Amino acid sequence: MKEIFFDGFMIFCPIINYSFQVLKFKNTKSSKGFSTYLCLVNLLAHTLKIFFWLKEKFRQALLIQSFSVIIMQLYLIYLCIKYKENGPDYEQENKNVMNINNINGHIFCNWKQTLNYKLIWKWNNIVEYYKFYFFFIFLLSIFYISCNDNYYINIIGALIVFLEMLCSLPLIIEVYKTKNQKNISKLMVLMWFIGNILKVFYNIYNKSPIHLVIGTYVQVFCNIILISQLIYYYYTDNGEKNAILIDSDSNSSNKIIFDGNNDITPNDNEEKNI
Repeated sequence: MKEIFFDGFMIFCPIINYSFQVLKFKNTKSSKGFSTYLCLVNLLAHTLKIFFWLKEKFRQALLIQSFSVIIMQLYLIYLCIKYKENGPDYEQENKNVMNINNINGHIFCNWKQTLNYKLIWKWNNIVEYYKFYFFFIFLLSIFYISCNDNYYINIIGALIVFLEMLCSLPLIIEVYKTKNQKNISKLMVLMWFIGNILKVFYNIYNKSPIHLVIGTYVQVFCNIILISQLIYYYYTDNGEKNAILIDSDSNSSNKIIFDGNNDITPNDNEEKNI
């Protein structure tokens, strides 16, 4: 019974987790402060886990979890592009961008833009992101077919650990650059942190490959850094707001009010001179 519960938690936790960020995007109509590079790292890491499972089996719940994370990341990219702030007309521009039916057929063949290193992961069209991702899967498939098992497991495992280390890094950098925590779902980060802690025990209990265990440890550490950032900027923002309110109150208390006869009516805090 315990195994069924924890397997279910591992599968559905990412869906619940990232749903909070989806709701945040839809409520604020803005993706400012959220980094699509977080989606990139998650996509690559969990796709590598799926290919790792093909040669080195681990719990199927973690395999299904990887599929659920990939689906959620693709949807988050869609919302990031949709609510990307490009100026006053960005909503209308993104309606055209996001309507795949209106995209000319040549975009599916135009790989020059997709593979241009200067434009990678900075596109304004969702199709380019999907094309890049499927190209990555194609390369992994070739590697899976052609590589020796031992080399394959060691290389893919090392890449998983490396990407797990980077998982929170894009969001940490984005929050630091923008000094903005308003569009980051606190519930998403909290659930992410709790899920990773439970995943550490889950991996140890089920004797998962060492690559997955190390990667989860690193994720927990990065989650702590991100949570610390969000707490710091939350109190910084509130401190600035309180300072502005106090300043505005003090200014209003020192105002001199003129009545209709141009007589000076002093503030209640001042003594009236006769």
